[in-house]
Parts: sequence; C-alpha cells; structure tokens
Amino acid sequence: MTLGFSFGRVIAAGAIVVLSGGVLLAVTEPPPDPTHFGLYEWMATAPIVVAANVLADDGKFVIAKTIAPVKGAKSASGTFEVDVREANRDRDEGVRALDVVKGKAYLFLLRPSSRGKKEPHPVFALERGVQGARELPAEGSQATVDAAVRLGAIQERRSDELLWASLPDFLQDENPVLVDAALELYVKFHRESASLIPIVEPLLEHPRPDFRRRAAILLGRTIVRPGAEALPERSEIIGALIGRARRDDDAIVRREATIALSALPDLGVEETLRTIAADDPDQDVRLEAEKSLYARRQGAPAQRAN
Repeated sequence: MTLGFSFGRVIAAGAIVVLSGGVLLAVTEPPPDPTHFGLYEWMATAPIVVAANVLADDGKFVIAKTIAPVKGAKSASGTFEVDVREANRDRDEGVRALDVVKGKAYLFLLRPSSRGKKEPHPVFALERGVQGARELPAEGSQATVDAAVRLGAIQERRSDELLWASLPDFLQDENPVLVDAALELYVKFHRESASLIPIVEPLLEHPRPDFRRRAAILLGRTIVRPGAEALPERSEIIGALIGRARRDDDAIVRREATIALSALPDLGVEETLRTIAADDPDQDVRLEAEKSLYARRQGAPAQRAN
C-alpha cells in the first residue's frame, strides 16, 4: 500500500513522465495558488483596511461605500474607488483575476493611488494585488468585521508584545474568527507553551474540525518539548489525542492527532498507532501511523508526510 501511494505522489509532482514505450513527456505543472494568509497576516502590510459594500463597477474602478473602518481608514470613509483593473493587470501569470461583485461586501486592503485624479471619489490601489479583497460571508460578516477591527487595533500599536499578550484571550473569545486568527498565529510561529494547555485542550472538542486539527498540533508540540515529561496534564493530553486519532469524524483531524502521537515514546501510544495503521478508513491516516511504526523500529523519529 505504501509503495503505491508514494509512487503516485512522485508521478504527480514530477517534471517528466516515462511512458511504457520509453517516450519522455514534459509535464507542465499548474502555477501554485497565491499564498494563503490568516486574517492577521493578511491585513498586516496594508496601511488602510476597510469593510465596504460594492456599489458599482465602471470597468476601470470599483465604487464602494465603507461599512466600517478597520485600520487607518479615515481617508477611506464614505464612498471611495478601488483600482481593481491595475491589480488584475499586474497579477502573476496563471493567477485568477479578482472579480469584485456589485451588491456584495468585502474587506479591502488599500493604499493611496495616484491614478484616477479626475474621479469623483478618492481612489485607492489594492495592497497585495488580487489578494487584496476578501468577500465577507453572507452569514457572520459582523463577526469577521469585529475581529478585523480588534486585530487592526493591535497592528496599529506595532507591538509584538501586545499581540502575544492578547492572543490567549482571543483563543477563548466567543468570536470564532478571533479564535481562528489566534490558532493560525500560534501554529505558524511555534509559540505554544504549557501555560496554554488549559485554553487549547477544550478546542479538541470544538465543532469546527479546523479548530480541533490545530489544537492537536499545538498540544502535540507542547508535550514533546524539553521538560514536558513533568507536566501534570501530560497523560490527560495523550488520552485526548488518542481519542481524536481514533474517533474523530474528520480524517484530517485524525491525521494530525496521529502525527502528534508519533513523536511520543510511550508504549501505549505504539499500540494505538498499530490499531490506526490497520483499521483507519483513510489512507493518509494509515500512512502516518505506518511511518511512525517504521521509524520506531529503526530507532528514529517519524517524519511528516507531504
């Protein structure tokens, strides 16, 4: 099973395919998707961020009206125009054009533009180009705007200390957009710590699988740090991760919990990995367990599959 899976991945990623007749064919890979940023990082480079309704599109500029200023937005209050055509013109080859739809609401990352001086409203360019607009969801848009405002206030203070001091509260906030933003930053920058365990562990039970997945990542990293053997919560966390690895409804959550367990030397964990390798209905989850068991036999730590 493992050999077939790996071979398929190699073929998909390779630049040349060898056919049965010995003919070599070049494979042109599709361009990569634009980098995805969490809300905090996405907003970080923009001097102006606003939530706005799109009123019109004249083919040159999109006309929008501010719903709420988010960050540095005094100059973009009221009605303004966005040079979407410039963003589409300057996008990388193969990257999808930005299509802003009249009647919908967006978060816009803006910077002042020297174009459109004869337009009736202030004109702005999109920071991050075609990635500089995100449609607000039809349901829950206020939660997104509220989270953006709170994150923008931290960015305007330009203080990393304030950011990391604020994130534990964000993890416990009733606004799921703030929880999502905080999890994204902790996972990306490896800032997990034992002090976060009482905050992060309940997220293993969250109804959103992406929250459970990242909670498993953070808890797994925490209990393999130097000195973590003495943590009073260690056995409880291991039990919770085993539960996610064995019984979570989402295969990606099970995979991340399996990866977290694979770094632990505990014999009970090894038995769990054998069960997962034999019984899990998802091939990727079984592969992670098999890799961990193989690495244990070789006396080396398991490595995450791509």
